[in-house]
Amino acid sequence: MIAAPNLVTMKGLTREFTSRKGLLGKPRTMRAVDNVNLNLPKGKVTGVVGESGCGKSTLARLALRLMDASSGSVHFDGVDLASLGTSDLRSLRKRMQMVFQDPYSSLDPRYTIAQAILEPFVIQGVAQNAAQQAERTAELLNMVGLSPTVAAQFPHQLSGGQKQRVGIARALALKPQFLVLDEPTASLDVSIQAQIIELLERFQSEFGLTYLFISHDLGLVRYFCDQIVVMYLGRIVELLPNPQAPPRHPYSRALLDSTFAPDPLKRRVIEPLGGEIPSAFNLPAGCAFAARCPKASAQCKTQRPALVVADNGSSVACHHPHD
Repeated sequence: MIAAPNLVTMKGLTREFTSRKGLLGKPRTMRAVDNVNLNLPKGKVTGVVGESGCGKSTLARLALRLMDASSGSVHFDGVDLASLGTSDLRSLRKRMQMVFQDPYSSLDPRYTIAQAILEPFVIQGVAQNAAQQAERTAELLNMVGLSPTVAAQFPHQLSGGQKQRVGIARALALKPQFLVLDEPTASLDVSIQAQIIELLERFQSEFGLTYLFISHDLGLVRYFCDQIVVMYLGRIVELLPNPQAPPRHPYSRALLDSTFAPDPLKRRVIEPLGGEIPSAFNLPAGCAFAARCPKASAQCKTQRPALVVADNGSSVACHHPHD
């Protein structure tokens, strides 16, 4: 089997933020994304999972150059995004879009749904007459399971699930190849989450889309994604080449063990991780997870583990991975 070519390649990707502790405090720097190397195969779904604050959303924005990297690079279909000027980058963005986490704030409340969906055409200068606009709007709404009558409504008249469907319709308007999905189901009811995931699955299959799927739910990521990236405090601690690969990093296993089982007969006692999460502004010299890890040794506290390929084909950054 020939591996799919990579649509997006990240090399040494790093993003730092500087702030002051108090009005007169000294500037301090944190790395929200720290030296990430990642390939996104064309036509596949790559999931990124981790706790809040681990750098997932920052990585999502770096992937589209919605923010600039402090160092490293992102190549989209062989093109270095950092090398592009404003005009060229805008043109390339026809091929890449984003579905945001919060459907309540991602739509302009002053725009009708039709105006929101047609906004990408306006920004990209795609000329359409009134009949073409109405036809394309109805087509996109129908694709995401909404009635064309929704076009005349405003966001406040829709439910959260309907708003997220509009966000997906808008993202698909220009027929992109690459979609970044930043926790697109996080603010929705469980039943609505299932509908949105089903919708995304169908589009990925029909159009051969490449997804970068951001989530904090390892169970959902294992169901939906082709490969899984686990992040902790800005760094990749494990990369699973397929959703069935057993996690070997203690943090990955803790995320999996915390997954809620809806079947009462399969539920188990969840043991929360102990210890404190280190400050992102003052990370320890060794493994950032050492203070919370039951397998931590003296080596873990002084030597940062490198991300290396394991026997099962996954990559893991751990001195004492699970067998």
